[in-house]
Amino acid sequence: MIKSSLIQPQQPKVSAPSVKVAAVKKKAPQKSSGTSIFKGMFYMLLLAILAAVGYVSYYGMPDSVRNAIPPEVTEFLPPEILEFLGLTEVAVKQAEAQGPNAPKLIAQGRKPEDPSIPINGSVEEVVRTMRPEIFFKNKVLSEYKEQPVSNRITYQKQAFHIMLSTFYNVTPDGVGYLDLAYQAPNFFFARAIALDARTRASYMDNLESRVSSLVRADSSTSRDGNVEFIVFGAFQQPKFSDLKTTQLVHFSRINSEILALRNLAITHQVRLSGLEKPHEEKVGSYRRVVLHTVTDADYPSLLNFAEALQESEIAFGVQQFSSRPSGPEKMQSVLEFVLYASTK
Repeated sequence: MIKSSLIQPQQPKVSAPSVKVAAVKKKAPQKSSGTSIFKGMFYMLLLAILAAVGYVSYYGMPDSVRNAIPPEVTEFLPPEILEFLGLTEVAVKQAEAQGPNAPKLIAQGRKPEDPSIPINGSVEEVVRTMRPEIFFKNKVLSEYKEQPVSNRITYQKQAFHIMLSTFYNVTPDGVGYLDLAYQAPNFFFARAIALDARTRASYMDNLESRVSSLVRADSSTSRDGNVEFIVFGAFQQPKFSDLKTTQLVHFSRINSEILALRNLAITHQVRLSGLEKPHEEKVGSYRRVVLHTVTDADYPSLLNFAEALQESEIAFGVQQFSSRPSGPEKMQSVLEFVLYASTK
């Protein structure tokens, strides 16, 4: 079952050492003949440091030097220094080599072309910053966009249920989600935390067997063995050939469709806030209606709602979804619904 609570790494207690301060008599400063020698050594050291920084900036750190740096050094270096010295991947490999009890290390930085999800942002920010077009490279998106808008709705309803069902079935006890997101047509993103490396490996194998493509991104291990990691990719999509042809509803039925969506959600213990603020725009010969909603429903309730929605005649599809924990055993989700209505 999906766990919405986070597994918080335990922080070791550190007692502050007692320090004795002795009184020291002030003495008048004395001139030393070694002052000029000290200044000379200081300037030479500074010149050597600047030369080394310039060399690394231009040529990069030699592999022999990079691989010789011990884990004790990379552990305490800030992310900016690790990235400058090219030590990010080394830190990650050292963490994996040391096993689940390795000290907490900086996670490997994402490439610019990877989806950028804000770690501390709101659920709405997570939805807004997803970039499936980069992952798909227009291969699936082009086929999806060629479909009539009415068929996209039927597709979205099925795809949303497939996504929720996939993660419900592959997630064991010991794995929780910091972020779980979907965007039509069949893109997913997950930032998760596992109890240990073995739990993560089992989860990865299970997920990979149930999706059409999987990319493993960042991964870091904490002191108590918890492993935080990121995956994204594409889940199994409905076949366009299997979609039944549907007709657009008339724009006069928009309020009726919103009411039907609300009633269906309430029936499955999903209370959606935001239904009263639809955003409408005219696009060509039809109207596009978007509902940006938020719910605190648990995962099983969302899954039951998604199954009922795909079986219903309701003209709303789900084009984006994002969820994250909002407290112990609680989660908050954003669902963005879309409807296309005929103006004729």
